Amino acid sequence: MFLFNHKNRVKNIIIIMVFALLTISITKNISQIYEVTSRKHVINVPIIMYHHVRNTQLGKDCISPYEFESDLKYLSQNNYNTITISDLINYVYDDITLPDNPIILSFDDGYFNTYRYVFPLLQEYHMKIVLSIVGKVVDDFSRVHDENITYAHVSWNQINEMVQSGLVEIQNHSYNLHKIGNRYGCGQKNNESLVNYEKAINDDVTTFQTHLEQMTGITVNTFTYPYGKYNNNTEQILKNLGYKATMSCQFGVNLISKNPEKLYGLKRICRAHNHSICSLIREGMETLKYSKE
Repeated sequence: MFLFNHKNRVKNIIIIMVFALLTISITKNISQIYEVTSRKHVINVPIIMYHHVRNTQLGKDCISPYEFESDLKYLSQNNYNTITISDLINYVYDDITLPDNPIILSFDDGYFNTYRYVFPLLQEYHMKIVLSIVGKVVDDFSRVHDENITYAHVSWNQINEMVQSGLVEIQNHSYNLHKIGNRYGCGQKNNESLVNYEKAINDDVTTFQTHLEQMTGITVNTFTYPYGKYNNNTEQILKNLGYKATMSCQFGVNLISKNPEKLYGLKRICRAHNHSICSLIREGMETLKYSKE
């Protein structure tokens, strides 16, 4: 009787051990498959941030047309493909395939020199940009028809021309919050209640969308933070308004997965005078060493 029970116990122990080993092996394999699948759907997306392109007062936010053309040549020769923010959103939400080596060229503010110098080069090299405009300023310059290369902004007619080319995507850079005063950009003021702050952002964004739709028929999906000023409240307000992405001024390259949250607070690389786009992208890629997916 004792011998029989002992044999059963040994048999049961062996069965348990085999089952445990199989479970560990299966779990490990599933983990490896998940890890590989996860990595497969994570892509690196640099976003280059431009402001002025002209031949005077070159510096941190201003490069020459020659420098911008050199950027396009470099991207073309190194098999980069320019995409829009909407392309990126469609990749995340709808699994729409992106080209190899995607990169976004983002232009802030909507200066007239973007139309004068950048737009013809986009047509020549068949590349795309994302142009984030300040609605109030576009309204103003559409009335005065000022085309001073140093400070003027694009008009609605020029915006429509660029959009119709299929090479320029328009996004929201606020209607009238791109300024430093009582409020710093669209940042929340000290001691400002969430109710009042939400109303201020809602009013500005709604005004922008109304004007844009009236003048172009476009509905935007991305907000570009003026001066990079925002907080968690800003993000949530914009999400509630239906915005699917936001662009910040934080330096770096973006790790984009199928998680929609990765589209908020997108990092960008400021393109400054006398800095090659090659070296800037390389510096941006260095930040991925410290990023966690």
